Amino acid sequence: MGVRSDVAIAVKKETFAALSVRSQLMVRENFEEVEKDDEGILFHCNDIKWYTGSDSDIIRLYGELYELDDDSYLIIQACHDYPETTDGDIGGWHDNPWEVFRNVCVSIDWCV
Repeated sequence: MGVRSDVAIAVKKETFAALSVRSQLMVRENFEEVEKDDEGILFHCNDIKWYTGSDSDIIRLYGELYELDDDSYLIIQACHDYPETTDGDIGGWHDNPWEVFRNVCVSIDWCV
């Protein structure tokens, strides 16, 4: 089972191209390419086991990104079990074309 998250990756084209083939492949295999423009690419995935401290592919991706320009990418992890955590968030490309942000919402519904 495990904890699952929704994850968005906004990345400039040149930054994505600078990643290793293995990291690019991991992103393309696990994420949907939502949008692409002249500046970058937006990837999104629902319900992924996004273990930043124990999954070797994710650790590699984060390590490669840390070595690049912080303002050229943004990863946001929205965890349903831990909505207040920002542990999986990295990058500084907050002015990305898609204005990616975390939205936490709790509601109660019922049928009458």
